[in-house]
Amino acid sequence: MRKLGILVLVMLLLVGCSQISEGIEEESTGDVASMSSLDDSYYKIVNLGGSDLRERFYTDFYKTKDFETIGRDLQVLSSQYFSTSDYYMSEGMYIGREEKKELMNWDSEYSIQPKKGTVIEGVTSPIMFSNLHEQDYYIKEGNKYILKGISLAIVIDPRDSKNKALETPMSDATIKKYARDCISGVYEYFQKSESMNEVKNIPILIAVYQATDETKSTINGSYIYSSYCEKQVGDIKSLNYKNVIFSSDEAEKLDKVTYSEFSEIKNNLKKSAIEAAGLVGEAKYINDEIQSMIIEANLNVKTYSELQYLTSLIADNIDEKFTADFDIKVLVKSQDDLEAIILKEAGQKTKTHFLY
Repeated sequence: MRKLGILVLVMLLLVGCSQISEGIEEESTGDVASMSSLDDSYYKIVNLGGSDLRERFYTDFYKTKDFETIGRDLQVLSSQYFSTSDYYMSEGMYIGREEKKELMNWDSEYSIQPKKGTVIEGVTSPIMFSNLHEQDYYIKEGNKYILKGISLAIVIDPRDSKNKALETPMSDATIKKYARDCISGVYEYFQKSESMNEVKNIPILIAVYQATDETKSTINGSYIYSSYCEKQVGDIKSLNYKNVIFSSDEAEKLDKVTYSEFSEIKNNLKKSAIEAAGLVGEAKYINDEIQSMIIEANLNVKTYSELQYLTSLIADNIDEKFTADFDIKVLVKSQDDLEAIILKEAGQKTKTHFLY
């Protein structure tokens, strides 16, 4: 299954930028997306140009949940250091193709790949580090945006020396040991590489993301470490982020109560539908506590009143059955066409929107 969320892609015209020491001029009032239609966990976004790595990022991650999770969860982590009320966010502007090569290529002075010839769990010269994702954080002074912080995700996806998927995945222990070393290596690069002189004194949040293992799932990628670095490498914090399918064995082990409630809602829908109907959910957990769930309801209705009835039944069950308080989105489909959306914010009742 590809994605259950709604992907809204906003493309704006590129505008120029000057050196950090002078600030970045605001070219027009149309270059900022206020995000006012969303809650206060989202940043206002200023468009200062597209990331040099955007094409490769899309190619690598569009098939899995990593496409959303890498970007959104990095924002959530960053908000602990750069508040959403005070800072603007933009696409990363300082790590481009050449900088990525310096960190990725075996023969580079600042490479964070294991040295060529290194054997890890029987794999010679493995490619451990696969991609980078950068976000930049600004404050606005007059008509200028001043860079005040950078967040960087190091994406780990162990492969063989020819960049092919491993037949036997590396152990979590090996990946975590390598991940901790990566943080120090990347911060050293920011401090010592000439190409980073412009931003060497800017605080940087470095996070390590373990990419989805597609042999097991399309959504199991997650952040495993982070460190806020200001003049030195900060404390390296272990992170417990998870994306879980409902109703899977993993969901039952992690959260028996929500698993049971979801199963009851699913069974009630099946019993009430004339033809086949089903629910599949994706839930986000932080420190084993559910934060949100996106549900896809697949129906086979033949009349509009049948659609209304089953959609309302799902909404009623969500209000009545779930005891934990978390955000829920439901995409109601019939014969693969999106027909309605059910939204429930934590602490609120459900609201249903039919698309006709």
